[in-house]
Amino acid sequence: MKRVLLFIFIGLACLQTFAQEVSFTASSTAKVGMGQNFQVQYKLNKQGTNLKPGSYPDFKLVNGPSLSTSQNVQIINGQYSQSNSYTYTYVFQPKSVGKFTIGGATVTIDGKEYTSNSVTIEVQKDPVQTQSNRRQNFYDPFADLYNQTQPAVSNAPKEITNEDLFLRVVTDKTSLYKGEPMTAVIKVYTKVNLSGINEIKFPAFDDFYAEELESATQLSFSKETYNGQTYNVAPIKKYLLYPRYSGNIKIESCEADCEVRQAASGGNNYMAQFFGYYENVEKKLTSPEINVNVKNLPSAPGDFSGAIGTFSLKMSQSADTVNINDAVSIKLTLSGTGNFNMIEIPEIIWPKEFEVYEPVASENTTVSSAGVNGSKTWEFTVIPRYPGIFRLGKINFLYFDSGSKQYKTLSTPDIVLAVRKDKNDTNFGDTDYNYSQKNVEYIGDEDILFIKNKGLNLEKNYSPLILKGYFPLIFILPLVLFLIISIVLRKKIKENADLAMMKSKHAGKVSRKRLKRAGKYMAQNSKEKFYKEIISALWGYAGDRFGVPVAELTKDKITETLASSNIPASTAGKLINLIEKCEFAHFAPASHETELSFVFNEAVQIIEELEQKIR
Repeated sequence: MKRVLLFIFIGLACLQTFAQEVSFTASSTAKVGMGQNFQVQYKLNKQGTNLKPGSYPDFKLVNGPSLSTSQNVQIINGQYSQSNSYTYTYVFQPKSVGKFTIGGATVTIDGKEYTSNSVTIEVQKDPVQTQSNRRQNFYDPFADLYNQTQPAVSNAPKEITNEDLFLRVVTDKTSLYKGEPMTAVIKVYTKVNLSGINEIKFPAFDDFYAEELESATQLSFSKETYNGQTYNVAPIKKYLLYPRYSGNIKIESCEADCEVRQAASGGNNYMAQFFGYYENVEKKLTSPEINVNVKNLPSAPGDFSGAIGTFSLKMSQSADTVNINDAVSIKLTLSGTGNFNMIEIPEIIWPKEFEVYEPVASENTTVSSAGVNGSKTWEFTVIPRYPGIFRLGKINFLYFDSGSKQYKTLSTPDIVLAVRKDKNDTNFGDTDYNYSQKNVEYIGDEDILFIKNKGLNLEKNYSPLILKGYFPLIFILPLVLFLIISIVLRKKIKENADLAMMKSKHAGKVSRKRLKRAGKYMAQNSKEKFYKEIISALWGYAGDRFGVPVAELTKDKITETLASSNIPASTAGKLINLIEKCEFAHFAPASHETELSFVFNEAVQIIEELEQKIR
């Protein structure tokens, strides 16, 4: 009988497991003060995809989502059961005082979309000193056994010093030549339990050309000794830098808001001290500035275009013997490692008997810690208009070798081009064909006619210019044109003097160019560049169109400016929401995917809508 009851119990438990419904709930603190961060947690009992938080126009998204999972395993009478829990955590910050609601989030599970409950938060002017500000993780499995309540915890956290947790900007060199590459890695050093980094302000690198090499999606720690002490160290971001100026320049400080998980004091209660209360304590970090000595290059022996690195030069031409008016392609390829972004087109002196077109430049490079590696190619198209053997000599390329710290010159083989009158011509520039005028077609024997000197019946058809009816107009028209041009130029100069007005006038045109580039990145599925270009287009348009300086360009300032310009709040809300959505997708690549075409079309629509409202 007992076995029958046991089997029935196990069967009911299995049926309950199979029939388990999806649970999707949101929770948050009830009250928070201005300037305080708070968490909103979305809990699932099944793993989902495409999580989208609800609408939060009254809050700023600081961080998230971060995912944590837990498992509950039970074995009863040899029967195994397991349940999972998935928690997505977002960190927000209020924008103003009041009572606001964050809408329900959505998630997709097994092809079906679910919506959580919404949460309401009351934002007060003063900071809220509640237990939620000191998040705790404590569980005493013996509390019920001994009929004890959880003990109170001291609110005094242990002080975290700058020797326990700090930021550094680590460079591979602090003295180099102008244009020479260097790497800078932003690292966090810790001897405490670092639970997260909420917000990071990276250096601007105003005095450098900066290329981002690596960006950590999650912190990966390793042991490192610094100043005789051992730390857990994790790289956050790595850059490749090229100094733009010589002299003593600085790498600015990096700032970050961190959270440290600490064990809180449990008073005199032994059980609380044994099992431990835990709290998250905020710590603001600022890295020291780095001084970099940038030296001028030694005096160059010849024409120097600023190339620094290690290079090789290759030349090829499509043909060495052609007919006049045939196009010839001469291609130069520079390969190696160096500052390709500073290398200019090599100067080539062509004979005046050639018609020369603008060269076509192409670049195939990759960025690494050693610098920019790859190749840059220039293709010159020329058309010889006269026959002859043209010896153009060598093409020289002067660069500064970063290894030997010396100037070196690369040279191509001699460029020789034989141009003939036609395929039967073997003279290649006999004196009969040695023309010196540029852009004059070759004249053959069939084009020459004898002068006719009889039966011409010539008539005099001439009168002095002063007697012509249009003679006065020769003096009047230039005067009128001068006055018109003067008025137009003065108006143009006046408009150009008002920089803010010019920016406002051309804001739409500039934003459309940026959207065009974003469209190209969307076609290439280059998401990071796409979002970066969309953000630049929206910020740039708002700043230029409404005359907001870059230093004051914030979401609150744009909202206030749009309202003062009689722009509907709904349109302003669309602009701010799209900027936040793009920033979130750009700086949190591990988050849910947003269709690029939707973002692109929404950006175009918002800018067009603003243009119509302003007009």
